[in-house]
Amino acid sequence: MKPNILSVGVVFFGILLWGCDSTTESKSTNGSLSMSAKYTTATLVKIGGINANDTIVITRARFILRDIKFKSPKGDSSNFRTNPIILELNLSGAVQNVGSITVPFGSYNKIEYDVKKVEQSEISSLTEAERSQFTEFLSGERYSIIINGIFTAAGAPPDTFMYRSKVDAKQTVEFSPALEVTEVSPSINASVVISSAQWFKNKAGALVNPKVTENEGVIDENLKASIKVYKDNNKDGSKD
Repeated sequence: MKPNILSVGVVFFGILLWGCDSTTESKSTNGSLSMSAKYTTATLVKIGGINANDTIVITRARFILRDIKFKSPKGDSSNFRTNPIILELNLSGAVQNVGSITVPFGSYNKIEYDVKKVEQSEISSLTEAERSQFTEFLSGERYSIIINGIFTAAGAPPDTFMYRSKVDAKQTVEFSPALEVTEVSPSINASVVISSAQWFKNKAGALVNPKVTENEGVIDENLKASIKVYKDNNKDGSKD
């Protein structure tokens, strides 16, 4: 029996197409945005004045962050983290990895995040280990930032403190230039840089006692202002 030329041709053409498909790779249209964090300044010293030897040493610092979003000029957003997380700063100044997400190629000119208190019900979906980190933030009243340290007034013995802030603040940081996630640069990193240099100082530069209730307003404003976010592709904790 003679072979069916038409059938042979169809099979050959199919093999040819299969061969082409198996060697052709579709180009990705996605990249990644990652975040890291860095802490600076562990000791605050009052300069000048009668009590020039007053000092505050930070021994622990924790912030609740939530609803972290990278936004494009078009108003589109990519959720980096919706659930609340506790960012415990590495006081040695080492850069910390916060995480990363996959995002479409494009321009991202803003980051939005909340420094915010949480309810017990809002962390119910977290693991037991994650929930346990929020214990002190839900003890008695609710808090969004907890700072531990040692305050030493001139001529007085060191006095330990735990400053607990009730700040609820939505923060928006604009990148200039914008973060560009492209085929050429598919992985971009932004660093959250937090400095304690002004946390417990008034406008005149004098240290204020974290245990005095009347100082809470100025301290809370300083805490919000201390958070900066920069493009930092080499992840050294400095603005590129």
